[in-house]
Amino acid sequence: MPSPKGLFRKGSVSRSQWLIIALFLIGLDQVTKLAIANLFQLGQHQVVTSWFNLVRVHNSGAAFSFLADAGGWQRWFFVGLGIAAVVYLGVLIARHASQTWFALA
Repeated sequence: MPSPKGLFRKGSVSRSQWLIIALFLIGLDQVTKLAIANLFQLGQHQVVTSWFNLVRVHNSGAAFSFLADAGGWQRWFFVGLGIAAVVYLGVLIARHASQTWFALA
């Protein structure tokens, strides 16, 4: 089977390039959150397509407000969990930077 060309050629993206891509996506995520916070009032929505709406809501817990009334400890638990996940994924990308599909996933 012939190897893919361009970006998907084995070993074509370095560790630093994966880091730049990740930082760009994190920045894009933060910019869109800031834009929604500045442009929408709480509860305001905008129909984008028949199956997608933008709605400004605040989730005080985890997924679907799980642990929303837990007293505050959950915030630091999930911050720590997120940091651990980022470190683990960073290590995986560093080890497998030459495997484009793995690093892209």
